[in-house]
Amino acid sequence: MSQNIILIGMMGSGKTTLGKWLSTALNLKFIDTDHIIEEMQGQSIRQIFDRHGVAHFRQLEAALIEKLSGVNDSVLATGGGIILNPNNNIALRQLGTVIYLRGSTDQLVRNVSLESDSRPLLNLHNLETILMVREKLYEGTAHYVVDIDHKSIETIGNEISTLMGR
Repeated sequence: MSQNIILIGMMGSGKTTLGKWLSTALNLKFIDTDHIIEEMQGQSIRQIFDRHGVAHFRQLEAALIEKLSGVNDSVLATGGGIILNPNNNIALRQLGTVIYLRGSTDQLVRNVSLESDSRPLLNLHNLETILMVREKLYEGTAHYVVDIDHKSIETIGNEISTLMGR
């Protein structure tokens, strides 16, 4: 298996922040799928959702995961809905060790409320409903589940480092 660490989880679970921390701590490259899509499209995720729809964004996401199949020694922070496509889940598991950052609804709401303007799906559904739809998909895709509630990025990062044998 590749040395990649793939972070999945709901918006607000800390995938990007933790991914940056892990990449520094473990001397790995950092890849944020949402950021790459924004750069490739010249638009924010919100603009892509508004102008082209969620389905278009999911197609972009799937195409990007395919392109990343040759990546090694990286930490990937993925979009919260990446697990809605079963092909993505297979590809992610082949790409490396998948870690589900699991948070309670209360924790996720606290984290997301700090930056709700950049969270397009929050206007469509409430967080609890989205989590109910996605929870089993996250669990089924992940090699490991790491709980994030009431933990610092360093604590979570050290847990993942231990799981990875580093």
